[in-house]
Order: sequence, then structure tokens, then C-alpha cells
Amino acid sequence: MSKLSFLNGKRDGAAMVELGFTLLLPVFSALYIWQANKLPDPPGGNILIGPRTFPMLIGELMLITSLVLVWQALRPPTPDVPVELDLIAEATYEPEDASIRDWTGVSVVLGAMLFLGATLRPLGFVLSITLMLFGLSTFFAPRSWLLNLIVAVCFGVGSYLVFTEILMIPLPNGILRSVF
Repeated sequence: MSKLSFLNGKRDGAAMVELGFTLLLPVFSALYIWQANKLPDPPGGNILIGPRTFPMLIGELMLITSLVLVWQALRPPTPDVPVELDLIAEATYEPEDASIRDWTGVSVVLGAMLFLGATLRPLGFVLSITLMLFGLSTFFAPRSWLLNLIVAVCFGVGSYLVFTEILMIPLPNGILRSVF
């Protein structure tokens, strides 16, 4: 009795469509990798990270994930788990679980994002991201403000150096132009 675990012992249309879609995922992943390989080489030749790096990484992760999904869909069910287990029917939905309980926190995060967008060019990346992270982390953990400041400064400077020196992506310097 080798039933597909993906179908849960059923052969209804929705399960078959879901199985078909799962089987197409590796095909789409392979097409994505093929298209990523067609990206042109940058002028100057041999560089570590180029225009193909991240699309290829995403494509490879998509392919691995889709192959895991196909394997899960086609493997036989484990004998100790009942085939007719319906987790969706057992789950209960309570509307109060879906509501936002901390509107102050949501407002502070949205305000911090707006602050970052408004100050990115005039203050520069390092100062803007450092102030935003310090403000957010101090709002959510006010007792450890010194640790918050150290982490915010290290993250701001570290991410700036990764983007500008390693990835060669220019970021705004703002008022710290003479330092960076």
C-alpha cells in the first residue's frame, strides 16, 4: 500500500493540482538558474561577486528547496502517523489572535523606517542606520542602552563597509563624507 503522502490517501482535484505544481517547481528553478547564467560578465573580467552571484544563489536555493518539497510529496507515509490526519480541520481560528496588540511598537517601527528614508541622503547611511537601530533597540530594551549603542554603531559601520568595499555598492556618505 504505497500511497503518496502528499495526497493523504485522497485523489481529489486539489491534491492533484498541488502535486503537479510541486513537480513543476524544480523545472522553474532550473529555468531561473539557466537565465541567471545568461547574465553578461562585467567589464574587467574576473571578480569575486558579480551580477550573476545573487541570482545564482537564489536559483540554487530554490532548486534545493523544490527538490525537498518533491521528495516530501512523493515519499510513502510513515507508519506511525495516521494517513487521514487532517490538521487544518483541527486548527481553530480565533480573530483576537490576529490583531495587533502593541500599536505603540508598530508606530515606533514605522516612524523609524520613515526616519531612515528621510535622513538617508542628508545624514548618510552610517549615521542614519545607527540612529535608527539605536532608537529602536533602546525603545524595545531601554535598560541596555550602552549595548544598544555598541551594536548599532558596529552594525552601521560594518554593513557600510560590506556594501561599499566588498560588494562595491555605493551608499550615501552624508555629513560623514570626510570620514568614509
